[in-house]
Order: sequence, then C-alpha cells, then structure tokens
Amino acid sequence: MSDEPVQISCHDQAIELLQLRIQQLHARGYKIVDWYWTYVGDMEKKLPGWENKSRLQIRCIIKGNSIRADWCEVRWYGSSSKGDRKSVRRQIIKPKEAYGYTLSKLQTLSPEWAKEIVTETEIQLADIRREASHLVKAIIYIKHAQSASS
Repeated sequence: MSDEPVQISCHDQAIELLQLRIQQLHARGYKIVDWYWTYVGDMEKKLPGWENKSRLQIRCIIKGNSIRADWCEVRWYGSSSKGDRKSVRRQIIKPKEAYGYTLSKLQTLSPEWAKEIVTETEIQLADIRREASHLVKAIIYIKHAQSASS
C-alpha cells in the first residue's frame, strides 16, 4: 500500500454544479418577476387612472454568479397633455445584511390592489437571494481551496 495520498481534484465540477443551481434560481426568479408583471399589466388595464398605476418596478438579472432581484420606485413628472411627462426611477435600498426588502416600504409605494402580490413576490425573491448568496460564498471558498491545493 502506498503512503501517497489519493488526490481527488473535483473543484471545477463542484463549482459547475453550484453555478448550475444559480442558473436555476435565476430562471425561477425571472418567472416570478414575469408573473408579477403580467398581473400588474392586467390590473392596470382594468383600473384606469394614474392613481391606480403601480409605482413599483422589479427586475431579476444575473451578473456573473450573482442574482439581482431589485425593486425601484417610478415617479412621473411633467404634463401628459403638454407632452413633457417623464419618468424617473429611483432604486429602493435593501437593508444591509438582509436578503429581503422592507415590506412596509414596498407597501407604501403599492396601490391597494397590488399590496398582496408585492408581498408574495418579495417573499419568494428573498428566498432566492438567500440561497444564491450562500452558493456564491461556496464558490468563493471552493476557489480558495482549489488554489491552496495547487
């Protein structure tokens, strides 16, 4: 029997599996955001008037191994009759070290008909952010382990 340790190098395979899971989470987040937008679009068609429009927008994108599911507030300025009406988007800040946005903040920007779907959407996206954060950390640690074994 040899005293030489058996070296198993599967760092890259582990990273690939973690990246695959991140891709799956992004696809799930994208579907949640798409479902949100479909609902908002349908409701805004049914309820005319600026007071019934949602001031919240959500997106789910992937950059490298990171998933971003960000809310922003839309404010409208100017006159639609004069043709100078413009929208300004303002990023809503998620609390540091938190995976989810403050629901009370999102609720204040939501029309009554959207409060439930905003809450449901954010709860699901917070779960995705949480898992994705752990996966990214795992990838970083595996890369450190890989460089240490070289």
